[in-house]
Amino acid sequence: MKFVQVVSLFAAAATLSSAHPERMTPYNTRCKATSPRELSNRFRPCPAKRAASLRRRQIANGRVPQRRSDSGFSKCDELQYTTIQDDTCLLAPDAVWGPYAIDGEIYRHDVRESQEGVELYLDIGVIDVETCEPLPNAYLTIWHCNSTGSYSGFTGIAPNTAELIDGWIKNSDGTTDEEKFLRGITSTDTEGMAEFLTIFPGHYVTRSTHIHLTVQTNHIGQLFFDESLIKSVYALSPYAAHLATLNRTTNAEDSLYATANGNGYSAVISVSNLGDAVADGLVGYITVGVNSSAAGLTTSGGSMNPIGIIPTVSVADSVRAQATAVDAADGYSS
Repeated sequence: MKFVQVVSLFAAAATLSSAHPERMTPYNTRCKATSPRELSNRFRPCPAKRAASLRRRQIANGRVPQRRSDSGFSKCDELQYTTIQDDTCLLAPDAVWGPYAIDGEIYRHDVRESQEGVELYLDIGVIDVETCEPLPNAYLTIWHCNSTGSYSGFTGIAPNTAELIDGWIKNSDGTTDEEKFLRGITSTDTEGMAEFLTIFPGHYVTRSTHIHLTVQTNHIGQLFFDESLIKSVYALSPYAAHLATLNRTTNAEDSLYATANGNGYSAVISVSNLGDAVADGLVGYITVGVNSSAAGLTTSGGSMNPIGIIPTVSVADSVRAQATAVDAADGYSS
């Protein structure tokens, strides 16, 4: 379907109301219209400010001790991803939804909630391969497992076996709960850029470390990380404890890694440290090329997951309000 720009609340909602997961619902349209970057054409603070903000949060919640050097970082010029960094205009290969996709994500920048792990700013540049120009106003969704391999909505599924944990009940749609951590929707700015604040993903049985991504209703992909970075992160808590219970599938052993990196495209996120070490936080960047006029993605049938549908999970008003408050505290509005 053609890329749809926001013309009005009701026209947009009618156009994309049946698409997963970047639906232009009244809630998402309102979020987009009131976000600071839409009102001021500002994408986000420079990475130095993001690193300092992240450090303040880590100190405040007791994750790290305060140091004399906690006056900020000096990488603003080095790591500014306010525009697309790789404009080679390659179509990103489509992947599969996988068994843990849901509908009903929250429009937000910070998807971490209370999940422990190495914080990751994920910067995504979107190019329309038909024009080789940045694609503004494109809706993106991400989801991935936590540091011990569990997906929100499916926390009753054992990461090491993919089987239902004793004592849990699986719903008819395959979900086990209504958790929302490490899932979210956002939209690109006028430069085709978008950003999420998340954590570095953990791992689970048969899969290498990855992040799921959709762009509009036209692209479903999976993003990966360099093996050396994965090893560095997984040497840290809480990743190391899980690694001791389950041998990690490497990129070379994951068949979907080869698919995602086909036709000259690289689905590996470029990552840099925000501070002196990996534990201080990371910033990652990747360009995703999409065909904005391609046919819509299939969202039902045997190719989806064992259930054959994408479950829709309700989001309580209190949960949305909490997500809004978290983003607002860091200079974002939703």
